[in-house]
Amino acid sequence: MKNKTVSRRRFLGASAAAVGAAALPGGMLAAAAAGQRPVPPLPLGDLAPPASPGEDFWWKVRSQFNVVDGMAFMNNGTLGPTPRVVADEEARIYAEIAADPTNGYRRAELHEKRETLASFIGAEPDEVSYTRSTTEGMNIFGRGLDWREGDEVLMCTHEHNGGIEPYIHSRERYGAVIKWVDIPSPPESADQILSIYEAAIGPRTRAIMVSHITYVTGLLMPVKELTELCNRKNLLLSVDGAHPLGMIALDMKDLGCHHYAGAGQKWLMAGTGTGVSFIRRDTMGDIWPLIGAGTYREDGERRFREDSRKYENTGQRHVPSQYALVKSVEFQNVIGKDLIERRVRMLSGRLREGLREIPGVKLWTSMSDDLAAGLTLFSVHDLPMENVQQAILNRDRVFIRTMSTGNLNAVRASTHLYNMPHEVDRLIASVRHIAANPTDYM
Repeated sequence: MKNKTVSRRRFLGASAAAVGAAALPGGMLAAAAAGQRPVPPLPLGDLAPPASPGEDFWWKVRSQFNVVDGMAFMNNGTLGPTPRVVADEEARIYAEIAADPTNGYRRAELHEKRETLASFIGAEPDEVSYTRSTTEGMNIFGRGLDWREGDEVLMCTHEHNGGIEPYIHSRERYGAVIKWVDIPSPPESADQILSIYEAAIGPRTRAIMVSHITYVTGLLMPVKELTELCNRKNLLLSVDGAHPLGMIALDMKDLGCHHYAGAGQKWLMAGTGTGVSFIRRDTMGDIWPLIGAGTYREDGERRFREDSRKYENTGQRHVPSQYALVKSVEFQNVIGKDLIERRVRMLSGRLREGLREIPGVKLWTSMSDDLAAGLTLFSVHDLPMENVQQAILNRDRVFIRTMSTGNLNAVRASTHLYNMPHEVDRLIASVRHIAANPTDYM
């Protein structure tokens, strides 16, 4: 197979236009055929959905991304494309500070914008911290607890290193114990998952660390029910929320967990170096800051703040990125996070339905809406995953990623609001071709 060069010219190229022409509204078709952006950059207000949004509306949303021409990008589970309004916001703040650094930290403005972040995830502003990544948020909690020798933390074997490594630190430094549990791929039900965790709880268990959606198979964990289990057992629940933020509607008050760390660069599409950390107000007293900062003067002495800002002072911050994070939330708020979740689920459901009908394809992701959302993991026969990934890119210009955690030999697709149904169908057709001709891809 020969590699095809991917150009970086315009949002929508001729190949995508040819596949999706029937879905384009009238005035946008000619622009798409010419390889031009269907519409100019739009203010956020123009992206408000109609009462019954159809594909015309989603093409308008798609037009606000500078995705390379003709590519169906399905790996925002690693790094999402940034909407143009978000990229413009970051560039604007960068230019302003470069021209006039007298208010370069923008502390008051960013603190005021904290309300936007908090509202988006159903939390109180003083429970929410700006972070640079999910990993930073997971370290704030995992390394902020006072661990004692023999204390246990439970986690499953499909957790991400960003969530695991704070507890490796606690194990090596304080003698804490990591206790692993195995979750089937896919599991039978949420009840099966809960029973596995409950059976693993022992007298020295102190916390459970769990991904709300695992990066490996896309399993949607029953976080609310796990919180209830932890409450019954007097445990803490820390949630790696790298994927749900921007993919599904979140409400910390409803989930009830003690801690939740989310990524800005994935499904929220805010760009790199962005994230959010939530710690429940009644839990903050148990969590030390990751870095000894966040102090203020009181009666002539420095003391830790009593709100989420005590977790933010890690030295210089990239202020433009924090503005971009807030703008990405505003972008999704205009469209509506419930509507975005429905779109994500529709596209991923379409993909899984198509894949499961192909002989030789194994789905590692559940078909149940209760146990899956926007990530889909699959294998094609026993073909090397790198070959499958490259064949799909070369043949149909769909970009997905490989997955080799543990002994997996699989590929993973992310379907988000900028993806179109015809792109999902392109991926299915590509997999069908590879599955029917496996010797060509050994």
